[in-house]
Amino acid sequence: MKRLFKICISVCTALLLAVQMPVFTSCEDDLAAESYYTFTGEMMSDYLKNRENFSLFRRIVERSPGKMDFLAARGKNTFFPPVNSGVEAYLQEMGYASVEDIPVTFCDTLVRACLVDNNALYSSDMVSTMQLTNELDLPLIIVTNDTVVDANGMTLSVINSSSNIINELKNDSVDNGVIHPVDRMLVPNTSVGASILEENHADFGIFFEALNRTGLLGVLKDYRDEDYEVWKNDYPEFMEGIRSGGRFSSADAGYPYWAKRPDHLDAGYTVFVVRDEDLYANYPDYFSPDNTMDENISAMYRLAVETYGDEASDSVFGITQELKDQFWNEQNLTSRYNPLNIFLSYHILDRLFESSDRFINCWGIRTDMVNPTEWIGTTLEYSLLKIERGWNQSTEWRVGETPVPVSGDYYLNHSYATTYNGGTDVPGAHITVPANNFSLNVAYYYIDRFVDYGTATRNNVFNCRMRIDMSTIWPEMTNNGIRLAGNPWDEYSEALDNSARSLNYYIPPKYLKNTSVSENTTFFVQRPKTPWWNMGGDEYNFLGTSYDIEFRLPSVPPGNYELRMGYAGMFDRGIAQIYVDGEPQGIPVDLRYQANDARVGGIYGDEYTKYMTDEEIDENNRTMKNNGYYRGPMSVYTYNGGVASKYTSPKYVPGDCQRMNENAYTYRRKLADVTFDNHTHHTIRFRSVWVQGNDMGCFMIDYIELVPYSICGPGGLGEDNF
Repeated sequence: MKRLFKICISVCTALLLAVQMPVFTSCEDDLAAESYYTFTGEMMSDYLKNRENFSLFRRIVERSPGKMDFLAARGKNTFFPPVNSGVEAYLQEMGYASVEDIPVTFCDTLVRACLVDNNALYSSDMVSTMQLTNELDLPLIIVTNDTVVDANGMTLSVINSSSNIINELKNDSVDNGVIHPVDRMLVPNTSVGASILEENHADFGIFFEALNRTGLLGVLKDYRDEDYEVWKNDYPEFMEGIRSGGRFSSADAGYPYWAKRPDHLDAGYTVFVVRDEDLYANYPDYFSPDNTMDENISAMYRLAVETYGDEASDSVFGITQELKDQFWNEQNLTSRYNPLNIFLSYHILDRLFESSDRFINCWGIRTDMVNPTEWIGTTLEYSLLKIERGWNQSTEWRVGETPVPVSGDYYLNHSYATTYNGGTDVPGAHITVPANNFSLNVAYYYIDRFVDYGTATRNNVFNCRMRIDMSTIWPEMTNNGIRLAGNPWDEYSEALDNSARSLNYYIPPKYLKNTSVSENTTFFVQRPKTPWWNMGGDEYNFLGTSYDIEFRLPSVPPGNYELRMGYAGMFDRGIAQIYVDGEPQGIPVDLRYQANDARVGGIYGDEYTKYMTDEEIDENNRTMKNNGYYRGPMSVYTYNGGVASKYTSPKYVPGDCQRMNENAYTYRRKLADVTFDNHTHHTIRFRSVWVQGNDMGCFMIDYIELVPYSICGPGGLGEDNF
């Protein structure tokens, strides 16, 4: 951590206290981190022993084998111990007469839950939402915003929606780290499976019972692949000297990157549940508090039949009349062909989101132009679910109009009435966050109404351009902390200044499901030291003299689509052949030239940003499209080494911040016309056909786009540039 410690620290501290005392009584919640340091000669163990207000937690530490010695050892850690009142509240809640009644093994768990190793974090380092990992390898999600304040009106930092950092006691430095006392015990849920739902289902008893009767609670069992803990040792923990960009000519050396092997291979799930009160309010013709549980489950079954009982849905999921005759009844709810099973499976994501702020990576998105959106797979095969942040009339917004601020709320399967979806407004489901809503492998959230992948949803919500970040294609990227979320410029700035080693990952072959990676392929997930020229701060690179990778495309509604990829063309890229479902698609893709190349035909620079009329821009866009290319999206901006506001002129973003449509390096290429069939998985493959040497020839991909013909194809309605 970056801390400026003066040699004569005690003298500086005295001066600080004498001269700066008025600062501490001002309305500012936080100061520079250096201002917090006071020399005490204490370790974390001494801190607990010397303060009576921590006597109860001190006893928990003493009963945890080896933990007091650990707190006395050298290091730079962060510690969130509860004050006595917080421990007393925990004892009362759990029915313990005293600390001595807590099992010794769980004492160890409680101590490790509030310890973060090798990261001395001060409150000045905390962004609005950030996630740390404690000694249990569980997340500590810290939310700091003006909506939660203490008795003095000072902003509180809340950990896991339950424990507040006490402002008067925070940022207390000791010789082996920093201490932030909290008002309640940090109690981890170390269970695996449906127990988090079982323990908290009082408000959603009907939904929980439906999950139980369909057998879907048993789906939530996978957590850690123990086989990976063995075979990962066949690959080095770190890979160095990876070169995947930064060369603009043969004279440039580029950047040698480090990459880390994933620590684990974890699985996880996110469940969206509807509370009983919302069922009664929004579906009064189906659910009632006066009904028996059997009657309410039957009502949900009828709703599922109405949602998925048409011929179009039968085709999507491969439901034949024979299967209907066998499984479409209330006696076979556990069959994946049963309508209630289908209905509820769509409410379960195939990855774990411990915090709602990790649903969508909003970094680099002009939220005055579009609502940030992700497209996520569910446990319902052949389906996709849309998660959107905000309630902004983005699809109707055009240059010259006043932008509508984004609200920050999250919605499922929402869409506005536009020409692209037949003029139908779909409200979607609004997400709210319960307290203590996650365990090792399961998180749950409240939604105010059901979501579905029925015919109306497919035709309206999904009849649009779907821009899918590569990080969301594989659940493993989310479940194992590889996918960035939030704002990496803020959240990871300190780590970026010290080492790229902990930020970049390389993915061993066999790590990803439904993916084939050759042993001589370096699968490199780059999270750059300076975020640049990519959406969301990360990008995917395939390197090697003969790289070869094939994976499943996301499932989208059946129909004809244009498949595109977004990337940054550079001198040191290579050439690859693209295959869809095993069939080669046109000539190989050459990633070495930019969009102002004659083969693309784009016009860039001052001529585009300052002098071209809208009509001339439209004409140039048509030229690029005829050549098989598109500009980068104007709603995505990039950093070239500095920080600039995303709320600048819609026509031109000055300084270090630049929209992708203005950058000749960041553009989109059409790869293929693809027909997505019913109940069928489709694949894409990238195979190297030419590289410029062992360390030149990287294939870089940032995101893919799947665009229905109704928008972009012959006779289509046209497409916005956002």
